[in-house]
Amino acid sequence: MRLEEARIAVDEALSAYRRCVEAEVEEYGPEYERVTFMEYEAPAPDPCAEAFLRLVEAVRAYEAAGGSREDLDLDLGRERKRVYEALDKG
Repeated sequence: MRLEEARIAVDEALSAYRRCVEAEVEEYGPEYERVTFMEYEAPAPDPCAEAFLRLVEAVRAYEAAGGSREDLDLDLGRERKRVYEALDKG
């Protein structure tokens, strides 16, 4: 995969993840934190967790194509730390 294609994949995965989180926040309102905690504990698939994993894989592919994490820092924003922790673990 070329670097430009990998960067586009990161942007698309990040956008999908953020849309998922926004939809859950809107749906659950003040109960969002409690509900997401329960989802992490439940065996059922969580769409936002799956979207996050796709984001991590997109960043991994971006790095494999020669991209640097520092180039993604601003775009990843508040998700940056969590994405990089997931990359470093696996």
